[in-house]
Amino acid sequence: MWGWKSILKSGDGLATAREDVRELQVRLIDLSKQSNRPKWHPGNPDGQFGPKTETAVKAFQKDQNLVADGQVGSLTVEALYKDYAQLRDFLGARQWQQADEETAKLMLKKVGRQFEDSFEPGEIEQIPCSDLHALDKLWLASSGGHFGFSVQKRIWKSTVATNPDVDDAGQRFGEITGHLVDGEWIEYKRVTFNLSALAGHLPTLWWRRSTVLAGFGRPVASLVSRMDSCKLP
Repeated sequence: MWGWKSILKSGDGLATAREDVRELQVRLIDLSKQSNRPKWHPGNPDGQFGPKTETAVKAFQKDQNLVADGQVGSLTVEALYKDYAQLRDFLGARQWQQADEETAKLMLKKVGRQFEDSFEPGEIEQIPCSDLHALDKLWLASSGGHFGFSVQKRIWKSTVATNPDVDDAGQRFGEITGHLVDGEWIEYKRVTFNLSALAGHLPTLWWRRSTVLAGFGRPVASLVSRMDSCKLP
């Protein structure tokens, strides 16, 4: 599901740093902070599976009641991303609206809010990098690259390249993704929950749960800023 080789283990990436090892390290760092488990912290996310990463993996496995062998196989991966099982199932079944709602729920949870809540200004930029990456990878994989944050990011970057004004760029973004029709932002009940929608149309509820209601532009700009700081594509 995550695009890693079947097993990650000590020694991987030592000759040449590997992105899958770095992704593992960033995930452990985020979970270490969220769960207040300093033993899960692998140190610098350098893409090299050395002794510190192995120690962190073993500590994580022990706390998850897994075999603490320091090797990252399917059971350890599932534990690392257990919060995403429901979203994976919704996307696998192409239940796009349920997946959209679950995505917003997960994003809000990461900043300490309930599903019924809204994002306050600045909170989107606080969502952990590994969580944004996980959400994006699931949407990309399930939609064949049609939906996801990175799709929305590419569209946003193209709009601000021609017009840097956030509000104007937001309107153009809304037109390109099908959320602004005939000069009006569509209601949630008019969102197209299938692959016939325009690229980047989903996910969408996350920005509708933002208190920054001056169009689509500002929440998307916040997300893109966070993705850039996380060095996500």
